[in-house]
Amino acid sequence: MEKTYLASLCKNGLLGGGLFLDDERVTYRTGKMSVPPEIRNLQLPFCRIKAVEKSRALFLPTVTIEMQDDRGWKFLVFGRRSFLDNLKAAMDAYASGA
Repeated sequence: MEKTYLASLCKNGLLGGGLFLDDERVTYRTGKMSVPPEIRNLQLPFCRIKAVEKSRALFLPTVTIEMQDDRGWKFLVFGRRSFLDNLKAAMDAYASGA
């Protein structure tokens, strides 16, 4: 499964980019050169995701992905419901080894 979503990372304001969902991870990418390289291509492997929750930033619906190292990443995702449904399906498939 490979899906792409327009998204913004909620970190010191909104940082536009995209979320890429594949069979092993969620990757956030942005072309902004003013952010650290680890955020420009942020990889969130399914095996390290502790929780995924619907959340809000002011009045905007967002998604928070909490990692096992207790870092949380909040994203404004266009098509949040589709993203959450596809992420759940991908994580379930990953967990079952399919």
